[in-house]
Amino acid sequence: MVSLRMALAVAASLLAPAAAWAAPDCTDLMPSGARFPARNLVPEDLVRLRDIGPVDPNQQDEGLFSVSPDGRHAAFQLRRGDPASNGFCLAMLVVDLRTRAVRVVDRGGDFMRLRFDARGVASFPSGFTDPVTPRWSPDGKSIVYRRRDRGAVQLWRAEANGSGSEAITDSIDDVDAFRLTIDGLGIVYATKPGLRDASAAIDKEGLSGFRYDDRFVPAAASRPFPLAPIARAAWYLDLASRTVRPATPEETALLDKGAMQEGSWSEATSVDGDRASLQVPARTLYAARGRLIVTRHGQTLTCGAPECADANQPWWVGGKVRFVRHEGWANSVTAIYEWTPGTPGVRRLYATEDLFLGCVPTGATLTCLREGSLQPRRLERLDPASGERTPLFDPNPEFASLKLGQVERLRSRNSFGMESFADLVLPVGYVPGQRYPLVVVQYNSRGFLRGGTGDDYPIQAFANRGFAVLSFDRPRSVGFKSTTDPVEAERINLKDFADRRSVLEAIESPVRLAIERGIADPARIGMTGLSDGASTVQYALLHSKLFSAFAMSSCCWDSSLPLRVGPMAARQFHEMGYPRTVDDDAAAQAFWRGFSVSRNARDIHAPILAQVSDDEFWVALQSVTALRELDRPIDLYVFPDEHHVKWQPAHRLAVYSRALDWFDYWLNGVKAPGRAGEVAYWEALRHGLSGSAGASATAPPP
Repeated sequence: MVSLRMALAVAASLLAPAAAWAAPDCTDLMPSGARFPARNLVPEDLVRLRDIGPVDPNQQDEGLFSVSPDGRHAAFQLRRGDPASNGFCLAMLVVDLRTRAVRVVDRGGDFMRLRFDARGVASFPSGFTDPVTPRWSPDGKSIVYRRRDRGAVQLWRAEANGSGSEAITDSIDDVDAFRLTIDGLGIVYATKPGLRDASAAIDKEGLSGFRYDDRFVPAAASRPFPLAPIARAAWYLDLASRTVRPATPEETALLDKGAMQEGSWSEATSVDGDRASLQVPARTLYAARGRLIVTRHGQTLTCGAPECADANQPWWVGGKVRFVRHEGWANSVTAIYEWTPGTPGVRRLYATEDLFLGCVPTGATLTCLREGSLQPRRLERLDPASGERTPLFDPNPEFASLKLGQVERLRSRNSFGMESFADLVLPVGYVPGQRYPLVVVQYNSRGFLRGGTGDDYPIQAFANRGFAVLSFDRPRSVGFKSTTDPVEAERINLKDFADRRSVLEAIESPVRLAIERGIADPARIGMTGLSDGASTVQYALLHSKLFSAFAMSSCCWDSSLPLRVGPMAARQFHEMGYPRTVDDDAAAQAFWRGFSVSRNARDIHAPILAQVSDDEFWVALQSVTALRELDRPIDLYVFPDEHHVKWQPAHRLAVYSRALDWFDYWLNGVKAPGRAGEVAYWEALRHGLSGSAGASATAPPP
């Protein structure tokens, strides 16, 4: 019997444009134990990496895996993109943390994209991965998780021994969050039926025309969004009878409680009942970081050591508290400390520049997802006291056979006093004394060096193509150096473009160092970026002479800003310091003269590649049209059913490959043999530069 929810989902899928071309080939979803010959890395290797959790480590580092109540098993979702079908292979895995044996307990489902509330509107679309958090039954015999099939997100349960899996809810609305009750007899889950009601009301309103008001975000949709917030409804599922009823207030409260076993914790209780927690400042950007304290028999013991002022993730080992702290240059080091309550000092046990994600305490050790600059994410056990690392599950063992460019970390401090760093990736087969083209990839360089923020620029594929790459980690915002208020911080950032100047300085410093060391060719430097990184590209176009070619994944801030963001956001941006459309005084003209592409199009001569999502492409049109009217070298590509960050594997491969060929053409004069039509257009763009001021700087060598 087909449920109403499933019938609606099937109908919607028939009416919507299909994102996938065919069923993905999932025969190699699980890694094999085969040996692989050494070879060059190609873009497909990065598109087809097996992933645990979102690609971008900044998106979420909690709940990417969970550990069973007895500490013996870990569960997580494994995901692999398949560009040939433009789909994903998905499976739920359980790993024995003692023997490292791996069991597939569920296969299938569809990729889930995150929707969130933004600038006053609800359910804003994105290309971000919606993380899947499996949760264990109290007896450790099964896991429960969210799974999407044919547009419907339901709860599923899989037996940990691999004997079966099934959907256990049939909700007409997507399941957004859930928790198992302590006794394991039921599940409390949340939906937003108000979102369905609001969407239906908007459909009805459309019959007589939509009023253009605060619900509109023209850059994302041609219809209004529901206003945020949308109330949450909580339900209780009785696992024995499969009946559903509204949850009680006490049951609903479970949804707001974190669980230490999921890698999200700010307090811990010892076997003796002592409670370690964090005193978080009232105004802070980091709600999970604060001063470490211990409550014992009603008495508060405060750790007075400087290291304890910015502690997070405390856990007990015997009578001592261990905690994690980010420190060092630009907070690039993850350190683990130990404190004996009642003593004045702490002891540092371990420190690394590798990236930890979703760590779960397992006795004296930590079980974490870990990435290095040359090591994709894998599950490891760490003993902080000895430094011993034990790999538990490597999703991509064949990656070790690929040729990679070596990495060196460069550190700098700009004139604003902001610390930053960048990872210089040398070309594969690097020859000292030979100069290479260099491409800057932004704007996060923590963990595995994959494709930068947004994952559009394949760092090691560039290195295998003979490029040096500078993977840049953005310094802290200038505004947030002075305040934690976002609006006030943005006002500081915008005044004389202080933050843009800070970021550009931080990029130019390591670029110049690579030139001084004879690695980078000063005539062949490129820059890439998405979102904030694209804003840096835009600013560099107008204010730097170091770069010869650019690629952007979103474009562009321009004087049409109030039109693209909609009425509500336009007021917010004006409060931050952006001019209104009607502002034409000296201050407004100076502002746009310092940042707008269209107002400065006559001075722009470097070639620009823009590869953008379809719901943002018209935002680029003011800038692109101005450049084309002046015969400037701009090439724009639009990807369907994308939202800022691209999520489709076929698109990812296309963006990777075109970016490689673009820089190969403009920096090396290499014409990609499989891209004849595009190269012919680029040739026309190049010849359009003849006689212009920047022609010699941007034309490829003969």
